[in-house]
Amino acid sequence: MAVKKMNLEQFLEFLKKQQGEQTAQQFASRLGISPQYLSDVYNGRRPPGESITSALKVEKAVVYRLATPPLKNSPPPNPSTNAPSSPSKEEKKGEEKK
Repeated sequence: MAVKKMNLEQFLEFLKKQQGEQTAQQFASRLGISPQYLSDVYNGRRPPGESITSALKVEKAVVYRLATPPLKNSPPPNPSTNAPSSPSKEEKKGEEKK
């Protein structure tokens, strides 16, 4: 089975292709949803839910991407407990005196 990743815009294009020549009322009925819900999805007021994806036999997966770099003071995503720690100010002063 081939896997095709789609963003929301691509999924909406796919949805419109699936509708084809059917009216919104006919297509919504085929999907088992209300015409208003279909309109809301097309117009970005609601996300396509499980009722739509399951009727079209499409698996919905959510991916989170970091849009901006993490803040300087925030901890790393998966800190290792075995990583060496940074020397303290006292340790640095002791090294400078040597």
